[in-house]
Amino acid sequence: MKKQTKVLLLVLLTLGLLTACKKESSLEVYDLGESEADKVVALDSLLYEGEAILFSIDAPTDAAIAESLDISHTYHYRQMDDPAALAERYIQVLMGEEQGFVTIDGENHRLEEEPVTDILAGSVSLAKAAEATTEDGGSRILRVIVGWSEYAVAVQVAYIDGKILPPVKEEEPEDEEPQPTAMSEQLDFFNSLDPGKLGLEGDDMTAYMVYPQQGWVLLDGIHCRQMQVYLQDVRTATNVYMGTYYLSSDMSQLFRETGNGEFEPIDLE
Repeated sequence: MKKQTKVLLLVLLTLGLLTACKKESSLEVYDLGESEADKVVALDSLLYEGEAILFSIDAPTDAAIAESLDISHTYHYRQMDDPAALAERYIQVLMGEEQGFVTIDGENHRLEEEPVTDILAGSVSLAKAAEATTEDGGSRILRVIVGWSEYAVAVQVAYIDGKILPPVKEEEPEDEEPQPTAMSEQLDFFNSLDPGKLGLEGDDMTAYMVYPQQGWVLLDGIHCRQMQVYLQDVRTATNVYMGTYYLSSDMSQLFRETGNGEFEPIDLE
């Protein structure tokens, strides 16, 4: 089964070609170093005294730059009372008139629905047209991914080639169909599954963090929500990537990404 769309990476994932450094001082803006106009207001500027700390920054290594990989910076924040609420506050600032970001899906289509943040863990991708261009003068997008878990918030800022595309218009069905389930309901359902069915270890999903993505992915005509699964390492406060799954909008079908651009169904019976 071929994947027709690709949802972008989750910012809480630790990338192998990035290097992390401790950061004590706060930031006013995030700067990718190519255009003054592309500076993004930093989460730090919203924080109250002692509300959270900028724990570390992931920056591209020389090797990553030499390989012409997508360049991004990821900022990790810890020690906040309510990561989801803090992420929501920052997302609303980015979507305000001054910053001008809009939410997008994994193929850079603008999303018309409001971002969902009232869940324990998740991520929202936002974008606007960048002032900086590609080497040959092509258009670029300035993308910000805001991710949160039960204990942390992360913000990734990156340039990606291309333009923000119009929203995907779905054809009206001839017959009335059940409404897609909400993200929170899908997350609850996924977390209730037996890890063994998912190819994971353990008796339940309590050891794993599941990050549902905004928008829908179309797999052979089936609208699915992408779920990225990580194993929590509480000793190092890091997440280990375990796999990507796709749950249909009516929660009757589940697929696992095999890593070669194809998917295999998972029996939910």
